[in-house]
Amino acid sequence: MTLSLRELTVRYGGPAALDRVSLDVAEGEVLALVGESGCGKTSLARALLGLLPATAEVTGSALLDGDELAGRTDWSGMRGRRIAILPQGAMSGLSPVHRVGAQIEEMLTLHGGSSSPAGLLDRVGLTAAMLRSYPHELSGGQRQRVAIALALAGEPRLLVADEPTTGLDAITQRQVLSLLAGLGMSMLVVSHDLAGLLPYADRVAVMYAGRLAEVRPARADGAHPYTAGLLSATPATDRAIPWGSIPGAAPALGHGLPGCAFAARCPLAVDRCREEEPQLVHAGQVQVACHRHAAGERPSFPVVPRASSSPGTAAARVSALSHAYRTRARTVEALREVDLSISAGEIVGLVGESGSGKSTLARILLGLIRPVSGRVEIAGQELTGLRGRALRRLQQRIGFVHQDPYDALHPGMRVASLVAEPLALAGVPRQERPGRVGTALRAAGLPDDAEFVRRFPGQLSGGQRQRVSIARALAGEPVVLVADEATSMLDVSTRAGIATTLRNLATERGLAVLFVTHDLGEAVQSCDRIVVLWAGTVVEHGPAEEVASAPSHAYTAELLQASLLQ
Repeated sequence: MTLSLRELTVRYGGPAALDRVSLDVAEGEVLALVGESGCGKTSLARALLGLLPATAEVTGSALLDGDELAGRTDWSGMRGRRIAILPQGAMSGLSPVHRVGAQIEEMLTLHGGSSSPAGLLDRVGLTAAMLRSYPHELSGGQRQRVAIALALAGEPRLLVADEPTTGLDAITQRQVLSLLAGLGMSMLVVSHDLAGLLPYADRVAVMYAGRLAEVRPARADGAHPYTAGLLSATPATDRAIPWGSIPGAAPALGHGLPGCAFAARCPLAVDRCREEEPQLVHAGQVQVACHRHAAGERPSFPVVPRASSSPGTAAARVSALSHAYRTRARTVEALREVDLSISAGEIVGLVGESGSGKSTLARILLGLIRPVSGRVEIAGQELTGLRGRALRRLQQRIGFVHQDPYDALHPGMRVASLVAEPLALAGVPRQERPGRVGTALRAAGLPDDAEFVRRFPGQLSGGQRQRVSIARALAGEPVVLVADEATSMLDVSTRAGIATTLRNLATERGLAVLFVTHDLGEAVQSCDRIVVLWAGTVVEHGPAEEVASAPSHAYTAELLQASLLQ
């Protein structure tokens, strides 16, 4: 075995965050380690790389080719050479001020690799011409390939890939996962996307609340209800397959609850599940920790709702919109004659890969960019010709939900202040703000009690942070909500909950929602209509079901195929 874990446990001064995990990674094997945020995946990966905080206590064993990693203090000759990490988010592993070639040279020098920079780029499917590029000059997929090249520079025996496809469009995700699977090396791929990894992994280990729930070959059927829930929470491009949602949230690590940690969310749970902790046992090819695995029942989870009423009048309209970015050397056309309308109570999905023009269109709709030509109307009033106070007044009728819930909220502000911020900027009297903050929080699916509104972002989960962002966008009582990749950084189960909230807002408040996403499956499941952008041009638009079942453009068909192969 390349890697062998036995009873590996991690504590941060209290109960176990990673609880007695035993697992193997064979020579040349790709093992997918999946689960929601907070399940212990990151603690396991950091324990293998010696990246845990000094206060962490590690017990048990983690052997890499017979050498102990658990509790190791001397990492010279180990980290980067024998075990390497591909960090989440390519830009977090790349220097923005150094060319690609210089960064690869540095890694080769540091770890004594025998390859050349051009050879490493060739191995990850890039040309030597990119050695002179800066990271910001590359696409998201190209940056991820450069990050893989850096991880391979020391010729490691084991690669730990931490969420390697988060934030990438479906086509790029497929390309990156195919590249990783084709490297032919031992690999631990950490992800929340079980369905996306199944075609590329050899085995799958599912974690929940710090423990292993299931270990199985990737081609075998799952036996744990939580595994079924993760698969159900992955949106399919076929609307005949409902988009499931696991209710509730995972318990805090070290929860100390009796019985199975998943029992409170499991539709199959019985009294034994709540009283007796299940152990990992063999059931054919599968190892599973579940009292009900032999019952043969399939769990049924709630589904994301769809439109229940017809949309109203147009709340936002874009006509013949064009925009270009100009530099000294060249002009890049970001949008070409785009037409788009969103009615009250309707969710319109804006779909396309990175660089297709989605974010540019969203920024123009928010009044943050003045287009080269075209017209934008919000609630019947033209936006594009406004300036100063008139522009700011109309912008108050547009809500915005940011892509990254971790960057969108100021870490030093409490929930109440974050949600009240747009009200203060709009001049709403101070005495009226608490009531409107509470209304916005409840509409976003959050409590409005005194304890919750005094929390800081660091005390919230990723899903709670994104709901606070939604509440802040709702506080100004907008008629249009722009959600820019609002679920791309979240777990699959959390994404379904956010999609349910957006649907409820559209239905109950008559809110017009522009849902910007690279995930066509999510758009098919949660949107009424879909607009597909390619190279700044609308190549397809229509009802979600029609776009999914009978695409008229080759690019839409490619997006559908990429989603099916995940």
